[in-house]
Amino acid sequence: MNIKHHPTDQTLMEYASGSLSQAMELLVATHMTVCPHCRDKVSGYETMGGAALETTNSMSMADHSLDHVMAMLELETANENIVAQERPSLRRVAVGESITGSAMSALPRPLADLLPDDVMSLDDIPWKSLAPGVKHFQLKSIESKGTVRLMKIAPGVSIPDHGHHGHEMTLLIKGSYIDEIGRFRAGDVADLDDDVDHQPIADTAEECICLIATDAPMKFNRLLPKLLQPFFGI
Repeated sequence: MNIKHHPTDQTLMEYASGSLSQAMELLVATHMTVCPHCRDKVSGYETMGGAALETTNSMSMADHSLDHVMAMLELETANENIVAQERPSLRRVAVGESITGSAMSALPRPLADLLPDDVMSLDDIPWKSLAPGVKHFQLKSIESKGTVRLMKIAPGVSIPDHGHHGHEMTLLIKGSYIDEIGRFRAGDVADLDDDVDHQPIADTAEECICLIATDAPMKFNRLLPKLLQPFFGI
């Protein structure tokens, strides 16, 4: 695959450290199944993090420091157990792992894990109409902050002009779209913040399918999408 658009270095560092939201982590993990460039970067960040941890562990500590650290770890473990009971687990991509096939024709494992059991391919997804020429499917809830959904856009159809109240990432699964930033094809990622407004348009004869993760609602620039937004949760 000829991937030209990747998550930012900041996003990849947060993935390596485990500090991304689950919605964003799912998207990055799915992208990494077809992107050796980002797998290599994450591997490097993980190595740097491990080296920093070893340096920290080798430093001398005061007599009470160990007790303090252990107490913090116990509290963190308890909190993680509570969260784990409230959301399904997300399988992270191992460095060097990839999928077979081209143009993401197979469902990458991180994404497939959150789809209904009877969904074996993109054709099996129970799409719901969002607007003329636009359908979507919201994935199983994985956290309270933000959303993650699949979106299918018919050829020549555009998403309404919008900005973002927070972080939005889009991974192209099939087809392509063009917007103010450039042209995105299968495997590409648009990693956007609240400074960017755009209007993606499916620009080929093939439908465009993408995975979209957000940590805040979109900021539509026209009245009708604003009025419909509460009904569709986007």
